[in-house]
Amino acid sequence: HSLQSLTAGPHRGLYSLTASVLRLSSTQSAMRRWCAMLALAVAAVARSATIEWVQTARDEHRLLAPMPPIDLKPLSELGHSERHVLLQRRERHQEILGFGGAFTEAAALNWQSLSPSDQRRVIRLYFASPEDGGLGYTVGRVPIGSCDFGPGGVNRTYSFAEEAGDTHLHHFDDSMQHDVDNGIIPMIHAAMAELERWTADSLSLVASPWSPPAWMKLPVGGVQSMIRTAQPNGLDPAKQRPYAHYFSRFLSGYAARGIDVWGVTIQNEAEAADVGWEKCVYTADYMASFVKEHLGPVLREEHPRVKIIGFDHNKDHVLTYARGLYADPAAAHYFDGIGMHWYGGLNTDNLDGTHALAPDKFLLATEACNCPGVIYEAEAAAEWWQRAEHLGMDILQDLLHWSVGWIDWNLILDTTGGPNHLGNRCDANLIADPHEKKKTGDSVVVQASYHYMGHFSRYLPRGSVRIGVNDTVEQEKPPGKDDLKNSQPMVFTPCEGSPLQSFSLDSGGMLTVAGTHFCLDISAYGKGPRVDVYSCAHSPNQQWERRDAPSCPAGGQGTPACSLLISPSTDKCLTRVTTSGAAIGLDAGSKYTVAQALPCIAGGDPSQTFSLKFGDAGGFPLSFPIRSLATPGGSGEIERELCAGPYIAREPEFASLAFATPGGGVSVVAMNRGDKPLTFSLLDVEAGLGAERLTVPPHSISSLVLPPLDEETSAGPAPSPGLMAVPPDSRAAASEGVGEEAPGETAIRGALATAAAALAAFAVSAALRRRRHGRGGLQAVQQGEDRPMDRPYVIWSQEERAAAGSPRDA
Repeated sequence: HSLQSLTAGPHRGLYSLTASVLRLSSTQSAMRRWCAMLALAVAAVARSATIEWVQTARDEHRLLAPMPPIDLKPLSELGHSERHVLLQRRERHQEILGFGGAFTEAAALNWQSLSPSDQRRVIRLYFASPEDGGLGYTVGRVPIGSCDFGPGGVNRTYSFAEEAGDTHLHHFDDSMQHDVDNGIIPMIHAAMAELERWTADSLSLVASPWSPPAWMKLPVGGVQSMIRTAQPNGLDPAKQRPYAHYFSRFLSGYAARGIDVWGVTIQNEAEAADVGWEKCVYTADYMASFVKEHLGPVLREEHPRVKIIGFDHNKDHVLTYARGLYADPAAAHYFDGIGMHWYGGLNTDNLDGTHALAPDKFLLATEACNCPGVIYEAEAAAEWWQRAEHLGMDILQDLLHWSVGWIDWNLILDTTGGPNHLGNRCDANLIADPHEKKKTGDSVVVQASYHYMGHFSRYLPRGSVRIGVNDTVEQEKPPGKDDLKNSQPMVFTPCEGSPLQSFSLDSGGMLTVAGTHFCLDISAYGKGPRVDVYSCAHSPNQQWERRDAPSCPAGGQGTPACSLLISPSTDKCLTRVTTSGAAIGLDAGSKYTVAQALPCIAGGDPSQTFSLKFGDAGGFPLSFPIRSLATPGGSGEIERELCAGPYIAREPEFASLAFATPGGGVSVVAMNRGDKPLTFSLLDVEAGLGAERLTVPPHSISSLVLPPLDEETSAGPAPSPGLMAVPPDSRAAASEGVGEEAPGETAIRGALATAAAALAAFAVSAALRRRRHGRGGLQAVQQGEDRPMDRPYVIWSQEERAAAGSPRDA
């Protein structure tokens, strides 16, 4: 009766199958065994045919909140949907290493400032198992020596080899005492202890230097300093071998403290020459040479299991830099992978290209943080949530494009985003407020970004493998005029005929993006030097005029093909400048060619000379580009013609990914950054199952967990061996009387048969143990006259194995 009620409706054929099986059972005990087996099998099928999911949503005030399970149905029962996320389990890509954050000096000091109970809470929030409410972190990063996130003034730096000229490292601090005293090593130990509570995985720790010891660097202005770097390379060539041994001694020192470092990057932000904190720049060629001749051989001999990670800087240049690292096969041999930071934008094409260069080497996102300062929900809720979305989309896109993990920056900072000895304060997932200055009612403030991180780290454990996804929920579109906003900076990029690279100049001197009300605006009311787009207000700092450039190529004089764009109110010229991303509010370690208003150069200069016409000589003044003139023999960006346009960091509003987890299931992460809810179908091709009309609210992220792909959940035809639970001589009889299969019956029969094959042994032996007691029951199952199968069972409890006395008996 219970089975009949479970299988009513479209699966009523299952009741006929059950009845046929029961007719084969000639005794009451046999019938009892089959009922037990089938009930367990049906329960297993019922449990597995759902999607478990959790959601974080701004407007619904949900934070990693469990949602009602979603029923899976055979694909044949689903309606057509233009919007879908289609899973392809057999398409396999990279394997996950894990997620984590950085044990900086600032993080450790903030952790130590908390009470013992809050210290334990912070560690558990990050490193406890997801089942216990943690993020399940298994990865970390630690600076080798000082970085900007530490206490003190501008010149407060430290290394582990402070004795100048000590090339044999006789005075190296093997005790790592500085990192013990500042709390870094105790904090790492606490994280390791928490991991040991729930997983056999060890903490994969990446170590990165911000600078070599000052005396190992080339001087700048006669001064050797950790916060200065010579260019194009900061490391003294004569100190390369001592520096390689410096890495090795650091690894040995941490190992002596019980911490095995998983990998090292050669240099944090290898191209960051313009930042104020500890730094040392490398060209790709020089880094490759250092690894080939020095670091690689030393580490392979003394620490052969430690990974060597190149670049460790922004994704906008990762492909170009990786080409340089891998150009020499003898150098490429030593690199295990490439590290990258998020500050240069998503740049997913660069990640794909870097993977294609060396598919056997990994990509790992090694740093990201929201800056400047800390944003609190009570003070700026919209921006507080936007920072979480920024983090979430970067993680999602990195994983979609070959990253094996994602490491956040500081694990915990104070209420101002520090300490930072250069004043470069930033946000973190957790904020330490031991004196409750922010009046949040808690000494540990949990930011929205923490919950976004949890949608990845909790549901994509180490060993998960990315699978194929066909996502049609949002059609990707290039940035357009609708994406224009006030204060977007003007930059020069390759000319591509985009509407955003077309301008008009009216009689009042307003220089606008053609067809819009956005004007070129000198920032700070004309003080500049930055040039942005801004809503036209006909103010003096938005007025421009075209003049002939003093020096032009032949044929260009007196035409828009050779022009200056001058601001009459400031007497400054529009100028093309390649500079740090900090000039336009981006990361200081990135490079951009930007538009600035600078004093006009007497006699003319290529940086201030532009063509304001298209190739057919038309366009000006109604629709024209601002195109730089190529400089023959020039280097870098000035070799090519570049066109001005607003910098629009447009990211997808919806994106999704999927990973097969070690347990056999699939975790899907879907993120909606838009202002409207989105509805779509989730289709699992190999399982033959799906769910329709899934709706994700605006500004939300969801993690959905699908059951393992096996015959319990597959809606495909079940193989005949699935009926092995029925005595072989009775299979034909079992098929009789089933009748015509109802819609979906094949799916249920296949699921039932395979579930029964796995569960029958347990169900029957359990019933017999209750009847015959103890070890005798085991013998009866194997030798008794009413055994239900023609072979011994192999599913036994630990107690049974112990009672058997020997492996042979068992």
